[in-house]
Amino acid sequence: MTDWVGYGYAALIASGGVMGYVKARSVPSLAAGLLFGSLAGLGAYQISQDPTNIWVSLG
Repeated sequence: MTDWVGYGYAALIASGGVMGYVKARSVPSLAAGLLFGSLAGLGAYQISQDPTNIWVSLG
């Protein structure tokens, strides 16, 4: 089963970082948004593959 909520959350985090960069030219906002959005996406992927593997999402 695919974790659509997790993928949506990851996209929301990454787009928030991009929006912070576009509005304020904040490179740290862009880096943090992309980093944590990628980690959330990785967690959603791992949960989609094995629902008991929640460690990245918890982190």
